[in-house]
Amino acid sequence: MSMSDADHIAFDTWPEWRLALDSPPSMIRRLAGGLTNQNYLLKAAGLRLVMRVNHSDSTGLGIDRQREQEILEKISGKAFAPVVFYCDPARGVLVTQYIEGYQWQPNELADTAKVDSLVNLVRQVHDVSEHIPPFDYGAHVRDYWQQLLESNQPFPMTALKLYRSIEARLPAFQDAIKEPVLCHHDLTPANIIENSDGQLLVLDWEYAGAGSPLIEAVGLARYWQHPDLATRIHTRAEDKETLQLAEDIVDFYELAWSLLRQQSSGR
Repeated sequence: MSMSDADHIAFDTWPEWRLALDSPPSMIRRLAGGLTNQNYLLKAAGLRLVMRVNHSDSTGLGIDRQREQEILEKISGKAFAPVVFYCDPARGVLVTQYIEGYQWQPNELADTAKVDSLVNLVRQVHDVSEHIPPFDYGAHVRDYWQQLLESNQPFPMTALKLYRSIEARLPAFQDAIKEPVLCHHDLTPANIIENSDGQLLVLDWEYAGAGSPLIEAVGLARYWQHPDLATRIHTRAEDKETLQLAEDIVDFYELAWSLLRQQSSGR
């Protein structure tokens, strides 16, 4: 199996992994990757592992690997968290235990029991609130916007209108988050796996941070096409203007991320 130089360097970190290894792990296969990562399925110490190698341009999509490492340390041992054997943002390597289970699909929420399970999962995540590095929504939006401008590629007028509609209100929105909680910010079906014990586990904490449960709730309702999720997760009453702003922020994230991803894949 061919590996890039960066992948070889990542693989050679195996003596530092939190496993008692006398020899390098065995390579099983390359897993489906994306623009930001390449993943490999390995076997070592009787376990199956996933080694993620970060691409050098992953920060362009708003990913903060250092923040991710801090969060993985904070949630270590939580029922919903993956077991981490190695994490080094400087080297761009993350090694976790491979999760055996069923990856949820978008239509899972036709089952009301699974709606309850998903809501309970999100509440478990949001119960973690102490010493979590903050997520700055304004900085994230502005970073995406700046990248769109610097790309010199055409983008739809919708992106400009969305940015202009939220730009001035972002500082007040951030200041209004008085009790930030751990938010994953990407709880799509692809990032949730149910193991054989029925426990839901969450993958890919690249965009996580201490933030607004309202943003998380709006995002979940969009990802799963289930409007009731928003009110089940964020039970506090919000005025119409705040709700609209949260929806506009999520809309901008999704649109800008999609545009930047397309531009990156076309390079």
